[in-house]
Amino acid sequence: MKPSESYGARIWRKLKGHHSGMAGLVIVVLLALSSFSAPLVANDKPIVASYRGSLYFPALATYVDSWVPWQSLRYELKSLELTEGWFPLSGHYAVLEGRSWKEARAAGELSLDLWPLIEWSPTQFDRDSLKKKPGEDPEHLLGTDDQGRDVLSRLLHGTVVAMLVGVIAMSISSAIGITLGLAAGFFGKGIDLVLSRITEIVMCFPVFFLIIAVIAFLEPSIVNIMMVLGFVGWTRIFRLVRGEVLKVRSLDYVAAAQALGLPAWRVMVRHVLPNAISPVFVAIAFGVANAVLAETSLSFLGFGDTSVPSWGETVMQGRSYVSQGLWHLTIFPGLAIFVTLTGFNLLGQGLRDAMDPKLRD
Repeated sequence: MKPSESYGARIWRKLKGHHSGMAGLVIVVLLALSSFSAPLVANDKPIVASYRGSLYFPALATYVDSWVPWQSLRYELKSLELTEGWFPLSGHYAVLEGRSWKEARAAGELSLDLWPLIEWSPTQFDRDSLKKKPGEDPEHLLGTDDQGRDVLSRLLHGTVVAMLVGVIAMSISSAIGITLGLAAGFFGKGIDLVLSRITEIVMCFPVFFLIIAVIAFLEPSIVNIMMVLGFVGWTRIFRLVRGEVLKVRSLDYVAAAQALGLPAWRVMVRHVLPNAISPVFVAIAFGVANAVLAETSLSFLGFGDTSVPSWGETVMQGRSYVSQGLWHLTIFPGLAIFVTLTGFNLLGQGLRDAMDPKLRD
């Protein structure tokens, strides 16, 4: 007898047969790999270097700057590195006594050094290469901006910003939406009524203008943008989870679990939630695309965080220099935004079709 196919295996099999969904999955995977490898591909510090008989990995230490958006936490981690050596062999700034690793290499003080493919960080200025077009400078394959920053390095590190905004914002939205939707659908009555009315109120908030209002009172920060997107973007997930829980709670196995005297939280978490959470993955895929679009739009309008290499900020800067022939400042980041949004939307459509029980093989 042929063994029965699990739900996850069936979804994966149907997704593999969905060509656009698989294309979206490939794009998302490539974006994730690009974001994780960005500090090792584009950096002004070597991946590994031998200095005065000691081995250092300076590029690994820059993961703190790339992946920790909270400045206070970033400062604490760097303090631990400098005082307590929490990241041994990292090679912090004090090792070279204020000099850069490129200066140490030029002085012949590195007996061993392995550098990234792009030896420029996204915030490093090259005063000798201002407004370079692609192909004009071999050190800057996609050219530079008006401040001499490498466009390709900013594109790669912009992937980190996009993934951070999408993942953190949707993590917050998912946690709120799943928790409230599960409570509303399982308990019903007054709790469902109150939570549903709160959801309708939040849905009336204009998210884009709410973010602008928050930034008006607080300093422009990628953290503030993620928090606002997360705390107002949970309504769709709430409605999906609530609808699924309303169907699942009336099934026999839920009634049997309640008859055995299991506590409500156990019935909700172990028996109801696993069978009601499938549509959430589709909403998350679309939500990440919306979060990335919101962040790039804010950066394009000048409300973003100027300390991070956002694609929207690069497009905004390039808009002023299109007449000077610096088309690469708008084309390349615009293409990155388009590919990212397309990838997550295609993946969301593929998951939606694969999870639809009405679509038979």
